[in-house]
Amino acid sequence: MKFAHMADLHLGAVSDPKMKGLESSTLEKAFRICEEKGVDFVIIAGDIFHINIPDLSVVKEAVEVFKRFTDTGRKIYVVYGSHDFSPNSTSIIDVLEAAGVVVRVGKPSASEGKLRPEVVTDEMTGAKITGISGRRTSLEKEAFTDLDRDYLKAVDGFKIFVFHTGLLEMRREGEKFDGISQSMLPDGFDYYAGGHIHRVFVDKSGRVVFPGPLFTGWGADLEATVLGERRGFYMVEADQKGKPRLEFVELKPFEGIHKVVDATGKTAEEINEELRLWATEVDATGKVVLLKVQGELSSGRTSDIEFGLIREILAESGAIYLHLNRNALRTKEMGMVTAMGESAEEIEGKIFKEMAGAVKGRDGNPVVKDEPAAAARLLSVLRNPKQEGESLEDYFARMSREARSVLGILSEDGSPAKGGSEGGAKASDERGGVKARTAGRRGQS
Repeated sequence: MKFAHMADLHLGAVSDPKMKGLESSTLEKAFRICEEKGVDFVIIAGDIFHINIPDLSVVKEAVEVFKRFTDTGRKIYVVYGSHDFSPNSTSIIDVLEAAGVVVRVGKPSASEGKLRPEVVTDEMTGAKITGISGRRTSLEKEAFTDLDRDYLKAVDGFKIFVFHTGLLEMRREGEKFDGISQSMLPDGFDYYAGGHIHRVFVDKSGRVVFPGPLFTGWGADLEATVLGERRGFYMVEADQKGKPRLEFVELKPFEGIHKVVDATGKTAEEINEELRLWATEVDATGKVVLLKVQGELSSGRTSDIEFGLIREILAESGAIYLHLNRNALRTKEMGMVTAMGESAEEIEGKIFKEMAGAVKGRDGNPVVKDEPAAAARLLSVLRNPKQEGESLEDYFARMSREARSVLGILSEDGSPAKGGSEGGAKASDERGGVKARTAGRRGQS
């Protein structure tokens, strides 16, 4: 038999039209290869979509690709990923299964207190497929602990276990992520189809496999792609003895350029000059550009750097997309703050209090009088999700109105913002801000 193993498609994760086009064409290319190579079925080990109820235009394009494959009589077997799963609502995966587009494997049932995930038999090959869907790590660990291992071991035939959980053995030096030990996987399977960790991994036996994502268009994953990390999926052939033979099918969705600028000891204007010169000289035609600006400015504000102009220059030269990373760019007033607490709210409050007065308006005065309270209210506003039936345009407009109200900034029509913070002042949208990072264990930041 021959099958394809994919994972972490994250369809709908990108919003830029050109990047959405690359995302869509990469998926179509992957399934076209599967058709040309004559695979018997496809396994997707979680995170087909970036959210459990994605934009319907994204779903439509994916269904067109999936249906072309399944209309030939072949199946697509899936588990929930951590992004697909929803404890309180129906996932789009459930909708696709009800429509006959995919088959979700490993549906849980219990016997004598043990977890028995449903085993599905592929009609074309006789392969037995089961697994565990991705959820919160604590629930995943509980599921693996409760597995009826004797029941699974007794299943005959070529067996595939699909899961969306990181393995601790995959950790690189200094890396931290939650997961399970490989010893928690059930024994006796011929192939373990993993997902969730966004890189290629094959254990020494050649049976525990992570293909990494097909395409990633954001953050550290995009940076890794630009720097040359492989993206694609595995083609797996099994001989009569059940030994899998692996072939990695690499998909190169785009060519990339990676530029890092160290702003340490430089003024904002010096960085502007450096970036303008680079943007006009670099050959960005048909490429995705990742620009990372980091370090501490000697003078000027982060908002003084003309990133918008750099984006325009690159776009005019034919760049597909600019991904800007300025998380580590700061001024002297924006030093790192360490705070500890028992909850995220406590940590946030301490950071807001510590940073109060660090950011001034253009007149040299604080933006608002009670900065910690205003910061907490602003964070609460920005956490509000998009409402059902609300367009993106309306959502962004509502976010802008509510944020302006918190800060006491004039409305876009020039009228005073209603309900603003006491002592609110006129301010420009270009004003710099404070970025606080909250991470770690037991409330360390």
